[in-house]
Formats: sequence, C-alpha cells, structure tokens
Amino acid sequence: MAMPQGTIDHTKWWKHKNLRTLNLLLFFPLLSIFTLGFDGSMMNGLQAVDKWRSYFGQPTGVTLGLFNGAYPIGGLIAVPFISSISDRHGRRAGIAAGALTCCLGAALQGAAVNISMFVVSRGIIGAGSVLINASGAPLITEIAHPHHRTTVTALFQTSYALGSIIAAWTTFGTFRIDGTASWRIPSAMQGLPSIIQLLGIWFVPESPRWLISRDRAPEALNMLAKYHAEGNADDPLVQFEYNEIVDTLAEDRANDRGSWWKNYLGFVRTPGNRLRLFILFWCACISQMSGNAFISYYLAPILTSAGLKTSLQQTLINATSQMLSWFSALYFATLPAELGRRTLFRWSLGFVLVCLVAITAGSAVFAQNPTNRSAGHAVVAFLYLFSPAYNLGLNGNLGLYITEIVPYNLRLRGMAVFQFWTLAFILLSTFAIPVGLEDMDWKFYTIFIGWVVIE
Repeated sequence: MAMPQGTIDHTKWWKHKNLRTLNLLLFFPLLSIFTLGFDGSMMNGLQAVDKWRSYFGQPTGVTLGLFNGAYPIGGLIAVPFISSISDRHGRRAGIAAGALTCCLGAALQGAAVNISMFVVSRGIIGAGSVLINASGAPLITEIAHPHHRTTVTALFQTSYALGSIIAAWTTFGTFRIDGTASWRIPSAMQGLPSIIQLLGIWFVPESPRWLISRDRAPEALNMLAKYHAEGNADDPLVQFEYNEIVDTLAEDRANDRGSWWKNYLGFVRTPGNRLRLFILFWCACISQMSGNAFISYYLAPILTSAGLKTSLQQTLINATSQMLSWFSALYFATLPAELGRRTLFRWSLGFVLVCLVAITAGSAVFAQNPTNRSAGHAVVAFLYLFSPAYNLGLNGNLGLYITEIVPYNLRLRGMAVFQFWTLAFILLSTFAIPVGLEDMDWKFYTIFIGWVVIE
C-alpha cells in the first residue's frame, strides 16, 4: 500500500508550527555523531601542538596508536549496552546516558596529568559516543516526517564534519598558548556537544515506535498527530504510520525469542537477514578502511612527510580542510533521494581511489626529492579533496542506507552490530597506521589503494 500524502503541505514545513518545531528539535539528536568528528580532528590538531607532544613524551608508533585506539576500545565495551538501554528506557535515555558518559570523559581528559589518565578518559568518551550515536540515528528515523526522513537521516552523518571543524579551529586557536592550556582547552571542549544534548534532548519527542512497543500507544498516536499533521489524529498519513508501526511490532513480538542472544541470532536465521548482516559488516569496513583514518587521525605525520612541518601550517590545513568537508557533506546529504544509494557508493569509492593514488605518488616523489615543492603541494591538494570524495557516498548516504535495510525488530541490534565492526576497524586502523608510517613511510599508503580497489 502506497503512503498517502497527508493533509498538510510537507514541502513548506516552515509554515506549520508543530512540524517546524519538530525539524528544529532534530538538531539535538543530529549532534549525536559530533563527538566522533571532534575526536579525530582534535587528535589531528594535538599532534601538531608542541606542548602536547612534549608533555606526553613525543608519542609515535605504538604509543601514538594507543592514544587514538583508546577511543574505539571504550566504544567496543559499550556496544553490548546499546540495545538494553535504548530498548528498555527509550531512545532519549540512550542519548542522555551517552552524553553524561562523554561529559565525564571530557572532564578527565582536560584534567589529565599523565598518559594513563589521558588514555582512560578517551576510552570513556568512546563508550559514551557509541551510546549517543546508536540511539540518535534510530530516533531521527522514527520521529522525522516520513517525506523528510531520507534527507534528515542523511544529514545525521554531517554533524561529524561540524565537530571536526570546531575541534580543528579550537586547536588552531590554542596552539600558541604557552602552557598545557594549549591542549587542555580542546580536550575539555569535547564535552560541549554532550552538554547541549543533555539540555535539549528532553524537549525532543520520544520515538512512537518505542512508545507502542512499551504499550503506550495513545502517546504515540498523539505524537504522530501533533508533529506530522498539526494535531489531526484522523489524518490519513498519521493513520497509515500508526497502523504500520502497530502491525510491524505485532509481527516482531510474535517472532521474539525471549532472550537477547537468541534475538541477535535472528540475523542468521533467514537468507535475507544473513545478507543484511554481511552488508552491515561491509559498510563498517568501507566506512573506516578506505584511507579516511589517515585524514581523521594522522594528518600531521602525513603533512610532515610532505614538507609542511610547522604547527601553524598543520593546524591551519586541518581547520580549513574540515570546513570543506562539512560543506560537501551538507550538499551530498541531499543526493541519495535523487541518485540512489549504490550509485553514490560506487562514485565515492572511485574518487577516493583517485585521491589515494595522487597522495601516494606525490609523497613518493617528494621523498625522493625534498626540494620538489610541487609534489608536496599536490599531496596537500588531494588531502583537501579526499573528504568531499569520501562524503559523496560514505557519509550521509551510508548512515541512511544502514538504517533502511534493517527491520524495526532488529534495528537497535543492527546498529549495535554496525557499531561493533566500525569500532573494530577504527581500532585496527588507529593502531596500524602510526606503526606503518613509522616503518614504511609513504609506501604504507599503497595497502589502502589495493583495498579500495577490492571494495
């Protein structure tokens, strides 16, 4: 049955008070991936801050990998709690729990007095950000107006780039400070988006799917009527949404296995779910193993190898490249509805491959002839272009795709599976890259070129 249009003009949403309010309130769950973007850009910036490097003993190789790897380790520890918190207490409670955890981690990170304290604090932030991310994406999908859902869900991933911008300009502004405040300020600021979410998330309506699943159907109908039809509970679109949720949840309850581990086995019981499980694994892989970890966490060593060695150069390039990344992410979030998901995946990976080949070639030429400034400039140019190439299909488009392919009864578990593999690949890349750069220099890039060809 086709979805009805409803009685309000959703294309002019700003003219309808409640729909306008809903779209503005979506700002709070849209911040859910902000912390992850802030983290990568902050660590990029801190590696260019002399005071941070000297305070922690000039970390390189495995030690530098530990600094960055603590974040996904904390996230992996939190993955088993995703479904239990969000399914039992609601999507908003999942975001609030993660935000509180991130605030604690950011406070410890900003006050760190040694390597151990800094590493542990990053693990705590990683755990909190996973809870926020895994609850924020389903909440947006489940409360957004159905005719806005594709674009809004794609926009979810763009807050990553916004977090990167703020972290990059923060480190650019503080690296000149003579003292530990040069790195403590951006470290503590990582808790800012979580504070904003804690203040605003309770104004966001709860997921109607979660409300019905907790036998609070009248509240769910009121939510749909208020925000999707300006209070008209008899609106055909509202009735369609409500009945669809009720029917889906009834089917899910009939198939419920009674325990969390048996419910996770639902991913392997049918050919369709086994394919979904593989797609979640593969999406996690391509989102983290396509060379983006270089840009996200190890931009400073790459710039150093291309001849740009000063803190000013490195922090400025980090900041300006993140702005380009955000603008491209915002625009590309509008494309999935027009061009299709798989088309964007293919084009994105193709452009990523071109960028990686160019970065590798430029780095190789510069390594052989350090006076060849053109080669170094070419590396920088393609480092700038890498983020738009990645954002074309592997940012908002990917976030939308993984929420669409998983049925409601497996949605939170699907997000947990995706988060688990994403964090596992982040952990692998953050530990491997500094060691590889130390031992192989630019030759290490060729591994990612081959892998992107396979993808």
